[in-house]
Amino acid sequence: MNHDNLIKCTRCRHACMESAWLDVPSKKYGGCTEKTCPRCGCKSYYDMTPQVAWCWASGLIEIGNHLPASSLDGSGAILIAEGPRYALKGAIDVAARHGKGASEGKLLVPGIPEAENQKAAIRALYQWLDWNRKCRRGKRDGIVWIEAPSSLGAAL
Repeated sequence: MNHDNLIKCTRCRHACMESAWLDVPSKKYGGCTEKTCPRCGCKSYYDMTPQVAWCWASGLIEIGNHLPASSLDGSGAILIAEGPRYALKGAIDVAARHGKGASEGKLLVPGIPEAENQKAAIRALYQWLDWNRKCRRGKRDGIVWIEAPSSLGAAL
């Protein structure tokens, strides 16, 4: 297990590497140790590992550590947001449409699956991203929603 992730204490908000947390004897589990914040002694933290969220032409949203590489034909994933692991999934989960039927358990960009053509799908994507930026979802947690390229405005 990698212990060099950037983490933030849930109590005092002290940010440091996970390996900097102290091993202290557990009061609850005899003979074991627990990781605690070096500043306040708290035992819980937020995982600050940077992640990205992207969507596919179908509207399917996925989250991971790196954006997938584009195909040789130019198709690929569209970056929609970046932020720390602890907050990104929650912000996307609140804003996205939850799939039903065949797409049960998947997150979708609202409007893309129903779009009649690719131009309408891109319009729906950027309207949704603009709505998320205006609502300031995740701003407090360090989530950055991607903006539409300025050259795209005239095309839509």
